[in-house]
Amino acid sequence: MFSEWIRFISSILFIPISDDLLVIRQISSWLRQDQALLLIFLFVWSACFVCFNLFYGIPRMFRELPFFQRLLTNKHLAKAEVILQEKGTVAIAMSFFLPGVRRPIHYMAGLLAYPFRPYVLVTLAGTGLYALLWTVLVNRLGAYGLLNRFSVWWATHGGVILLPGLLILSCLLGWIFRDTIRNWFVRP
Repeated sequence: MFSEWIRFISSILFIPISDDLLVIRQISSWLRQDQALLLIFLFVWSACFVCFNLFYGIPRMFRELPFFQRLLTNKHLAKAEVILQEKGTVAIAMSFFLPGVRRPIHYMAGLLAYPFRPYVLVTLAGTGLYALLWTVLVNRLGAYGLLNRFSVWWATHGGVILLPGLLILSCLLGWIFRDTIRNWFVRP
């Protein structure tokens, strides 16, 4: 099981498909092998924690190189760093449940030198909840049942959910970045 754990970590790191699909596949594989549910949860949690710390740590190392330091003096990156310092904990915590922005937020946190201790604490809690939810869902519904039920649910409710969901997401992003948006329309 340890060799599969190492393979699971490398697949999350190097395969550019959804982390969710990789997690579902690995949990269902371990369930077919009749592994203990607690052990599966701990392996998924630790693998996700290791991977997301690497997503943070590798760009953090590159930040120290002189070439990248010259690139990071851009005023837009300085603004992004301020936003990350103010709202970084919320962004990192939410990233585990928002496909598509999960990895980039962690890369940017490392590149923009988000403080290590808060990052590790939020990542530990976020990966724990993420691993727990996937472990319970795949155990209860099975990988095929989970994907099949989601596709049936999305086919019947997707249109109704999509429009209000996009509206809520737009409003949330507008509220988070309201100062930046306001500054676009103010002429100096």
